Amino acid sequence: MAEERARGAWAAGLLGFALGGFFDGILLHQILQWHHLLSGWIPGGTVELDRMHVSWDGLFHTAHYILLALGLALLWGRPGRVPAGWLAIGFGLWHVVDAVVVHWVLGLHRIRQDSPQPLLWDLVFFGLGIAAIALGWAWRRRAPALPRGVATVLLLLGAAGAALPARGPALVAFTLPAGQAPLLAVLADAPLAGLGDGIVILAATDTARLRRAAYALGAAPVPVPPIPGLCLTRL
Repeated sequence: MAEERARGAWAAGLLGFALGGFFDGILLHQILQWHHLLSGWIPGGTVELDRMHVSWDGLFHTAHYILLALGLALLWGRPGRVPAGWLAIGFGLWHVVDAVVVHWVLGLHRIRQDSPQPLLWDLVFFGLGIAAIALGWAWRRRAPALPRGVATVLLLLGAAGAALPARGPALVAFTLPAGQAPLLAVLADAPLAGLGDGIVILAATDTARLRRAAYALGAAPVPVPPIPGLCLTRL
């Protein structure tokens, strides 16, 4: 009986830990784009660097898929339900480990990488982790356990969000003399992504502004060849 309880605690803890990683990756990396995994070590701003950040975020999610699979393997071989208290403890522990190891020791990134007060945001999510651990500890014996099938479906649905493509700059291309390319980049506030043979490629986040700047310079839009990991568009 004690062995079964320990196995259930490990399973729920791993699932909660993985869920914490998916919460961070989906909400903060992809939806809000407050940071990427290596934002504190390597800045973004160019197509090549942004592609690299997306790749490392993918590895980040892959690691959490592995933890999720381990938790589900332990869970599936165990009768009964998922202890919600240990699920909350795992979720909170992820945020504590992330804050201490990733943010403060390694400096891989901060919660709000562009904030003038990054420590404040780090402490908010560190506090979220402590609160989840405290709640889970109080819930260990009193909280209703989740049916195994329900817990599995909810976790898989949450993990599926990690497969959504991250938003990124739109690549747009124009026919334009090379000498005017820097001016177009400045007017559109869009970094140059490629240049050659009378074709200028920019990575734009504000395509309406780029359209106006291109029109002012007499640039004509042309198709952009697909590049994996980037959102492509035509004006």
